[in-house]
Parts: sequence; C-alpha cells; structure tokens
Amino acid sequence: MTGKRKSLLLIVLLVSSVSHAHHSLPALFDTSRTVEVSGRVTAFEFLAPHSYIHLSVVDEAGIETVWEIESYPPGMLVRKGLTPQTLEPGQEIAVTGIPSRDGRPLMRLLTVTMPDGEQRQIQ
Repeated sequence: MTGKRKSLLLIVLLVSSVSHAHHSLPALFDTSRTVEVSGRVTAFEFLAPHSYIHLSVVDEAGIETVWEIESYPPGMLVRKGLTPQTLEPGQEIAVTGIPSRDGRPLMRLLTVTMPDGEQRQIQ
C-alpha cells in the first residue's frame, strides 16, 4: 500500500470512528413526546460535546430521582443565555425536554424556567 493510500485510509477510519461515537437525537430520545420536571439543581456540567444539568426531583411519594438534562456545548449555551453562573446548585428550576427512549431519568433540554419565572428557549 502506498503512503497516500495509507494516509487516506487512516483519515477515513478516524472520521468514521468520531461520527459513530456521536449519537443521533432520535436514536436516544423519544422525539414524539416531551416531559416537564421541576427540582433543585445539584450540578451544571458546562462541557463539550454536551452540557448537563443534574436536577434532583422529588415525586409525590417523596422519592428523589436525579435527572440528567442533556444540552448543547458551552458556546451554544452562552448564545442561548446560559453560562456557568446562570444555573447554580440549590436553585429551583423547571425544565421541559425530550425523554430518553429507555425510561432513564434523562432528557434532551428544550426549555428552562428560571427561579424568577423567566422561561428560556434552548432548543
């Protein structure tokens, strides 16, 4: 195999492995439904490729579930008005999103209702 073919093969393998590692929205989330939960922010991971809000939600029976709310990377969130200082542990918020297909407490973020009642459209 020539050097050019080896280089081309290496590039193709790298690109395909990176694109395979990233999931598509409909593969992981049930895009036919939305859910809303309210609770206390326990953490806000402002990371790439996905940021996560961790939200402690207590149901009517008093059972606590920590939801993972997946969202955009930091640069896109800043353009939507969310910074690391916007959501801090202890704040009470409500979120609406697209739930996971497998029933885990995981959703893709659509909107955030801030502690002051302001609703921010994220996706």
